[in-house]
Amino acid sequence: MRSMYKGVLGFGLVSIPIQLYKAFDEERIEKHWVHTACGTRVRYQKMCPVCQVTLSSEDMTKAFPLPDGRYVPLTTESESPTDLDHTITILNFHPLQEVDPAFYQQSYWVKPQAGGHKPYRLLVEAMDSVGQVALAQMMLRSKSQLAVVRPFNHAILMLHGMHYPESLRSEGTEITGPSITISDAEREMAVRLIQQMAGPFIPEQYPNQERRRLLEEIERLMPSARTPTLPIQASDEVMDLMAQLRESVARKTGRGQGVS
Repeated sequence: MRSMYKGVLGFGLVSIPIQLYKAFDEERIEKHWVHTACGTRVRYQKMCPVCQVTLSSEDMTKAFPLPDGRYVPLTTESESPTDLDHTITILNFHPLQEVDPAFYQQSYWVKPQAGGHKPYRLLVEAMDSVGQVALAQMMLRSKSQLAVVRPFNHAILMLHGMHYPESLRSEGTEITGPSITISDAEREMAVRLIQQMAGPFIPEQYPNQERRRLLEEIERLMPSARTPTLPIQASDEVMDLMAQLRESVARKTGRGQGVS
């Protein structure tokens, strides 16, 4: 398991050296576009439609689009990391049920590094005993974001990256419908149905059936797998030969021109 973040978890005056690891694998199964005729993977190039040239990363600059079609180029300094790039600062503590899951993003395991095991264990047990989670500020990939740090299974810490409140689209809060009257009998029946279907949450009871189906289909089609056609590349020997041939032609032409 590869660490994707090394830094410090700041808890008051306590600094806990930690590492972050992705808590979940990507559920999507990677797929590529290939040329049907030869099975070669299709490559996409970045091209300027005005200059009609293919661009490298050195030829491009990030820019912010304006409503009138203009762009504001962003300088390197505007996106440069800060000193907080490897610091996760705990701001406050809240009951977990007060943090709406709508704000959650990616989940990470938080692992203590050398010298951080005791304060790490202290933080886990303290939060677990009072039923609180930590709201923190962090920098991840040079971008500032909120995060929730919480005990998982009473033993370790898990961190959930969060959206900022202003990122929540307002359209959803304005969704309304026609005026509807619900009878007591209908409400009672709905509650009874919910109670009948209620039970403990066991994650293993909800596997990704679509992913399983696709993996089975890939395995079934495995015998038809094709080796892509590799692009022809001139070897050094071929290049040397071409150079020799050109030199020979040039010399032959030169001698021919000198003959009367």
